[in-house]
Amino acid sequence: MSMNVVIQEKRRALGLTQEQVAGYLNVSIPAVSKWEKGTTNPDISLLAPLARLLKTDLNTLFCFREDMTEQEIGLFCKEISEIVQTKGISGGFAAAEKKIHEYPHNETLLHYLTFQLDGLLAMSGSTSEEMRSYDEKILSWYHRLSESNDIKIKNSADYMIVSRLIRKGDHEQAQEVLDRMPDSEDIASSMADKLMLQVIIYQEQGKAEKASRALQNALLMALNKVQILLCKMVDAELAAGEIETAEKIADRASQMPGLFDLWDYNSFVAPLQIAVAEQDADKCIYILRKMLAAMLIPWDMGSSPLFHRIAKDTEVSDMKQMLSAILCEMERKNDGYSFLQDHDAFKELISEYRELIKK
Repeated sequence: MSMNVVIQEKRRALGLTQEQVAGYLNVSIPAVSKWEKGTTNPDISLLAPLARLLKTDLNTLFCFREDMTEQEIGLFCKEISEIVQTKGISGGFAAAEKKIHEYPHNETLLHYLTFQLDGLLAMSGSTSEEMRSYDEKILSWYHRLSESNDIKIKNSADYMIVSRLIRKGDHEQAQEVLDRMPDSEDIASSMADKLMLQVIIYQEQGKAEKASRALQNALLMALNKVQILLCKMVDAELAAGEIETAEKIADRASQMPGLFDLWDYNSFVAPLQIAVAEQDADKCIYILRKMLAAMLIPWDMGSSPLFHRIAKDTEVSDMKQMLSAILCEMERKNDGYSFLQDHDAFKELISEYRELIKK
């Protein structure tokens, strides 16, 4: 946002006319009009009194606070993670809101912080009551981002809004938001594959490592999507009563980590879906024990020929935070694990990993 827009918006917010501004600063009304049109700027001697009149500061007037770089945003996001670890989720939200207030028109900052805090909140282990106020704040930020002119920011925000509406059971409104989102297949079919063109350019320039890194990133994103699709297919077949089909899909999903050097934790997600659907307590506990043990073993991307070039760049989640979130989910009596709540082996498993988190 440029200075002329700042002057105009601040003046209108205070209910001042151009004539009043001109009278306060002892300039002509046309001079103020030109400032707001952006054809001229105030004289340097007028900047301080103008800022005082508009109840703002020179940084805002000059839009210096709009210039936070992506690198600075990335560093601040790391700082937020550290704050959450030391001061809890409330400390993270307080720091984020303060920064958003400093840079109110920086959509990239808002975008990064909203998605980061959404994930951190989910892994915080907070109760539903504790999460409510934070969840409402995150949803308000998603709605702000949904109005963005940046199509990537807008679509990602709409995606999260739809997901939340689905969880609330508001399917009609979810469909309305979904219908206004562009279909990714339509976009893909109307243009050449940008990634492949970029890889060709890198190779023609002799930048083989850059080409490999781009391809490894794309492969990781594709595999993550395939894993999600397979788990959703298991859910769909279970809902349709096709247990044998669901088991076959779950078996394919469990083989993916071994085939593509993915985190071993993912081997157990789909099989657990089957065990929970069957309400087989012994099978669930057996799989959960393996899954939780696998979670504590870091994913060694660097040793894989598929991901070794991007290993250092890929952010790894805090295992203790993620483990805490999963334990909270399993302990909620209204969730799919309710049939396990009175099982002694299940209680022992939860207690064992609660103690591990404390260390």
